[in-house]
Amino acid sequence: MTIYGTLVPGAIKIARWANQVSGLTPQAKQRLKVVDWHRSHDKNISLTARHFNLTRLTVRNWINRFNQGGVLKLKDQSKRPKHLRQPITPWETVKEVVHLRKQYPAWSKYKLAIMLKRQGLIVSPSTIGRILK
Repeated sequence: MTIYGTLVPGAIKIARWANQVSGLTPQAKQRLKVVDWHRSHDKNISLTARHFNLTRLTVRNWINRFNQGGVLKLKDQSKRPKHLRQPITPWETVKEVVHLRKQYPAWSKYKLAIMLKRQGLIVSPSTIGRILK
């Protein structure tokens, strides 16, 4: 007689879910509690929001995130902006500012702005300060 396995049906799925939950932050665990409570109380968003002292919009967003991606979607998301402003100073201007600064290290950004203006490059002292920083 050969025994191939003694696992309970669905045990692997439960083990994977437990592994995902163990790596959650306390905030994500709180969101999971809210979603579980919501599911066990007739899926009433208003009642869930009142029970946890949250807004209905917040509860709805957490439920939608959970429905889209499961437990892992309840983790904290990045607060970083998707699009960051890029510097608009041309590289030729940057090279010239750095070259002048190496040639005259004691000169301030105001003097460098005047020297660049004489060369035909109009750059504000603030921009020169940002480049040197």
